[in-house]
Amino acid sequence: MNDNDNITINQITEPKYVLEVKHMKAGSSLVLCISKLRVSGDDLNEVMSQLRIALDDYLSMESN
Repeated sequence: MNDNDNITINQITEPKYVLEVKHMKAGSSLVLCISKLRVSGDDLNEVMSQLRIALDDYLSMESN
């Protein structure tokens, strides 16, 4: 590496959880369902807490 080389470091902040929903047909009705739910972290208690928050968010969307 010489003095003219530039190094750029980009830090990406990932969300604590990703919740994707979609509408699906169930019989003659359209229902809202979870298509993807991903929770990441190093602490299991924090991951479980974020999972509960994500599911609560889903339930609030479903009731609207």
